[in-house]
Amino acid sequence: MSLYSPSRSAGFTLVELFVGVSLSMMVMAAVLSSYVFVARSYARTIGLGLPNEPTLGTQDRRTLAAFAQDVQMASAISSPTSSEITLAVPHRTGGTKNITYYYNDTATAASVYGVTVPANALARIDRNTSTALTLHTSLLTCTFIYYDAFANPYMTYADYAIGIKQISLALTAQAGNPATNTQTKAYSVTSPRHIFRNKSLLP
Repeated sequence: MSLYSPSRSAGFTLVELFVGVSLSMMVMAAVLSSYVFVARSYARTIGLGLPNEPTLGTQDRRTLAAFAQDVQMASAISSPTSSEITLAVPHRTGGTKNITYYYNDTATAASVYGVTVPANALARIDRNTSTALTLHTSLLTCTFIYYDAFANPYMTYADYAIGIKQISLALTAQAGNPATNTQTKAYSVTSPRHIFRNKSLLP
């Protein structure tokens, strides 16, 4: 009389499945933790040095948005240079107020128009209230570029302020500290040409 022994079917037991899933979850957790650590370190590097301060990308967007809004509302300009311009924009109580965009290209803070502008930073200064908002830091360059009504760029500005009809802003930024070898790659951004819609070409 022959004995019949059914062969064991191939597969994993429930215990083996639990062990496999547990090991997989531990590996995934380790990988995710490493990714989060690297991402946070990179964010600190391209930011302003503190985790809760805005990154350069955030500063770019904030700067270009504020600049575009002021230019579109401006009815007059004064003191145009490659690093500074004053715009006459509507005041909420009526009339106009002067808003100056000032780029401090020095390695130390500068005192201008009754406010302090940090080193290598672009500030938006409300001349009526002597208050300033620092829009961008860690700048290598910041240049205002002026154009006439036909999009021809001006090489000099002061004598042609009345003819300026368009403007753009070009920024180059780099974060990090060269002493600790944490500098990021320098990058540049240029705004579109904004038209002074409310500014007359005639005195």
